Amino acid sequence: MNQTPIWRVVLAGLFWWLTLQAPSLSEPQRASHDPMSAKIEIARIRSGVLPGVIIGGHHEGWLNVVQQRYTASSERDDRFEESARYLIEDELVQAGLNVARSQPSSVFEEAVNDTEPGRFLVGGTMTQARLNSYQSWFKSDRTQDERTIRWELFDRHRARVVYRQEITGSAEAEGIDNPAATYEAIRASIKQLLSEPTFLAALDSPGSETVTPARYEVAALAVSDQPLSIAQLTGRSVSSIVRIRTASGRGSGFLIDSSGLVITNHHVVGSAFTVNVDLYDGSTRIGRVLRRDPELDAALVRLEGDAIDVSGLPLCETNAVRVGESVIAIGNPLSLSNSVTQGIVSGFRLDGDRRLIQTDTAINPGNSGGPLMNRQGAVIGIVTEKIASKGIEGLGFALPIDQVLHRLNVEIVKRDRATIDDCGNAIAAS
Repeated sequence: MNQTPIWRVVLAGLFWWLTLQAPSLSEPQRASHDPMSAKIEIARIRSGVLPGVIIGGHHEGWLNVVQQRYTASSERDDRFEESARYLIEDELVQAGLNVARSQPSSVFEEAVNDTEPGRFLVGGTMTQARLNSYQSWFKSDRTQDERTIRWELFDRHRARVVYRQEITGSAEAEGIDNPAATYEAIRASIKQLLSEPTFLAALDSPGSETVTPARYEVAALAVSDQPLSIAQLTGRSVSSIVRIRTASGRGSGFLIDSSGLVITNHHVVGSAFTVNVDLYDGSTRIGRVLRRDPELDAALVRLEGDAIDVSGLPLCETNAVRVGESVIAIGNPLSLSNSVTQGIVSGFRLDGDRRLIQTDTAINPGNSGGPLMNRQGAVIGIVTEKIASKGIEGLGFALPIDQVLHRLNVEIVKRDRATIDDCGNAIAAS
């Protein structure tokens, strides 16, 4: 009888042991950072083709004689952009990516609170377009479309575009001037993008857990040594109040230093990376969202451009606030700029991990993100919400400013401790 050589027995045993101890050798090993885990959003799909440029035409007969020219339009088609966005989101989901959907993808979507913006933004610009339709007795009517799209991937953590690539997609659909051909051409382009190893590599980078949060320092500002009248308090503070505008709405905010740092609510900025900020002098600046905390409902924004001639508002720690003390709110309710309302601190409440200052100060849509201030001129909280219902009045709430500063990683630097008030701010004579 033939015997199996001992070396074959050893190799067989080694192979069996490796099979049990190691992952399958036939399967590719995933990198340490999973590109499927980072949330991704769709920005815009816009046309970069100049209006009036001929992009094709309608052809008839066996010889495909041109009967009509197609030119690029100068009008923005919001419905087209919306449909294209949904199409691209579906392709990203099919590819296994974690997509921040702009439309409900489930019958349970409204029960899910997912307000955290995506780390990555995908956008595209159509750089070339070819659209032709054909009508003939010998063949079925058809529409052919070809779109070259310059895809870009923006990384919010690194604040820059990390990938850019032009990809051409083409498609054909039955019928004359059938828009399905255009959508399918876009689908073909995004599918090619998702198969690009360099695109997936751009998604496969360390997440936010590896990024050390930046700390922002602001100087403690002086407050009045005596309670101010409403007129005095408004006159000292109103220039520091701003209006924040996004594509989905508007709200209030306030400056905390002359470098252009603005505090507001998270639900005011939403998932926007940049916002429009209207200043008291009538000018408008672009504001970049530096930090956001959806759970607390707070956000930190920095104005772009040169420093401004406004020092900002003094800030007061909540442990110095007393029930019954007089307060005012300044904001932009219903687009009525710099409206002032007054009331008192009604109490302190808990909402899960959030501490809230209850006030009977009148609060309306648009006040969100604005300051709630004491009579010495210091911000004690950020107006965030109210309870509104028939028969219910005077139930407004603000986030304590110290909790907001802690969560946004903002530190108040106190350089002169000679004469300070309960808030920790220097006292200035009225």
